[in-house]
Order: sequence, then C-alpha cells, then structure tokens
Amino acid sequence: MVDPVELIANLVRIPSINPRDRAEPAETALAEHIAGWATARGMRARTEEVLDGRRNVLVELPGDDERPLLLESHLDTVETDGMTIAPFAPEVRGGRLYGRGSCDAKASLAVFLTAMARLAERGPRPRTVVLAGVVDEEHLYRGVTALRRSDLPTPAGAIVGEPTELRMVVAHKGCMRCRIEARGDAGHSSQPWGRTNAIEVAAEVVRHLQQEHAPRLDALARPLVGPPSLAVTMIEGGQGPNVLPDSCVVTVDRRTVGGEDPHAVWAQLRGELEARWPVLVHEPHIVDYSLETDPADPFARSVAASLRASGLDADPLGVGYGTDASKIALDGVPAVVFGPGSIANAHTADESVPLDEVRTAVDVVERVLRTGGVPA
Repeated sequence: MVDPVELIANLVRIPSINPRDRAEPAETALAEHIAGWATARGMRARTEEVLDGRRNVLVELPGDDERPLLLESHLDTVETDGMTIAPFAPEVRGGRLYGRGSCDAKASLAVFLTAMARLAERGPRPRTVVLAGVVDEEHLYRGVTALRRSDLPTPAGAIVGEPTELRMVVAHKGCMRCRIEARGDAGHSSQPWGRTNAIEVAAEVVRHLQQEHAPRLDALARPLVGPPSLAVTMIEGGQGPNVLPDSCVVTVDRRTVGGEDPHAVWAQLRGELEARWPVLVHEPHIVDYSLETDPADPFARSVAASLRASGLDADPLGVGYGTDASKIALDGVPAVVFGPGSIANAHTADESVPLDEVRTAVDVVERVLRTGGVPA
C-alpha cells in the first residue's frame, strides 16, 4: 500500500525551483522520478520535453473507456530565499509535513499518484486516467500549454491539483498585465512651460484608472469571484532631477472574470487611453484566462458527490488566484481545482501541508476515478 506522506517527502527532497527565464532543466529530475515510481507500479509513464531540457511527465492507467480523466498539477516550485526551514529536508511534526513545495503543489501530485496506485492494485477502472505533472506553472504556464498541444485525447474531465483546503474550486479570475507608456518633451527642468511632462501625463492616467475606469468594473461581477479589478503595480520614469521626463511607464494588473477575453480587455483599455492622452499601451506581457466551470456539469457533480461521501463541504467555490485549470478548460474540458493545504501556506518561509487533508484528498480522488467521473 502506497503511503502518500512518504511520497510527498520523496518529492520534496527533489528540488524543482522554477528557473524563470534561465535555460535550466529544473523540473526534469522530479519528472523522471515520478515516471520511474509509476512504472514500478504497473503504470505507463513517459516524459516530454517542453523547453531547455525541462520535461513534463505523463502517467497513464488504462481503463475501459479510453477518453481519459485528467489529473494535472505542476512540478515547479517558487524560490527558497528567506525560508526558515530546510527547504528540501522534509520534516513531519504536529500533523504537518514541512518543505518547499509540500503545499504547492507536491502534496497534490502525491494524492493523485496514490489514488492511481490504488486503482492499479484493485480496480475497477471504468475510464483511463492520465496524470500530467507539468513545468513552469509558477511563471509562464509553458508546461500546460505544451500539454494542450500533445497527443492526449480530450479529457472527459480534469482535476487540477492546488491547495484548496479540500474545497471544489470551479471559478477563478484571469489576468492581463501590460505597460502604459506616457510620452512627453525632454528639456531643462527650469523651462517647463509649453512642454508635456510624461510623469504628469502618467499621473492623470493613473487618476483616471482609479476614479473612472475601475468603478465601472463592478457591473461585471460574477457570482463566485466578484467583479474584475485593476491595480497600478509599478511606475518608472525620469532621467534626472533637473531633466523634464520624456517617458514614464506604469504597469497595470487587470484581473478578469468569466465572459471576458484578456486580449479584448487590453484592446478596450488601449482605445480608451490612447484616445485621451499621449500614451502607448503596450501589448500584454502576461495573459491568463479565467475559469468558470458549471457546477451542474456531470463531472463537477461527481467530484461534489465524492466530497459529500467524505463528509466535506461540496459547495462550489471561487478564488482570486489563477491555475492551470483555466487553460485546460479552453479546450472544452470541465475542470475543477482541488487539493490539500491552504493557499495561505503556499510560497511561505515555512511552507507545510496538513497530513489529515492529504489522506482525505486521496479518498476523494480515488472515489471520482472509480466512478469514471460520472455522478452516482
């Protein structure tokens, strides 16, 4: 019998820090470990290169129906700077396992693998199950993007592993981040008359975004996640204390909700601002999609039924952060987010996951797999 706690510990021992834009095969050792672990238990496994030697891992457990259920989570973690515990020396104390990635999201990987191992041992297997451990979730989502381009048949449903405190997340916000460059006339600061000051232009734009643009977003509120939001998060400009600035750049973070396309959001913002001020709204440097899965979908209902069978809250939940689920859902796949641990413990100096939630999560996922994702 597989012990999920031991499995989490073994996954935490293998560093898989996202290298951001450095060309390093950061997650590959973990992907290969998972492939070997699954193969030793009678499952099919392979790794696929995404970029720079970084590899996704795919584990398959064949079932009666070849259209699979997908269990997806990420291999990468954030950095370890400032941690107050040994990041890769997992420790169990007080009913929790500590270590980098324990909560986000190696516990979810261990839950999925344990549930699959139980099915491999004793069935039944009404539907093929595929686990995908993907790279780069913490940066540019290139792992799940590669997964969507792979030869994997369109799943009948997907559970994406993230720390949700054993709640079923069916909705979350997306994101559009772009830079707005205000332009002005350079010159000596003692002669400001008749010149456009780029910083003053940027200030007007920021004031407009706060006082006019953002309040209009309230009308787009969705039931589980509330309204979209817009925040100015960075500003830079000026060449020197005695030089009139010819450029000032502000960065905005626009959170989207179901029904909004982030590219259309950018185009609307661009048209609104460039029509009024001497600014250039650059194309987005980050785009992520929102998730809005219908809780009445049969797959979502099967997950809810399994939660109730374990005595858990089965009400659908919405959250503000993003996940790989929104990208998987772009292909028409009903996707939910579920896993042990709390997002409040992710990325922290003493990251940890509660082990009672890990064990319960295995039961929930195993039950979904045994029903083939069909509600009883």
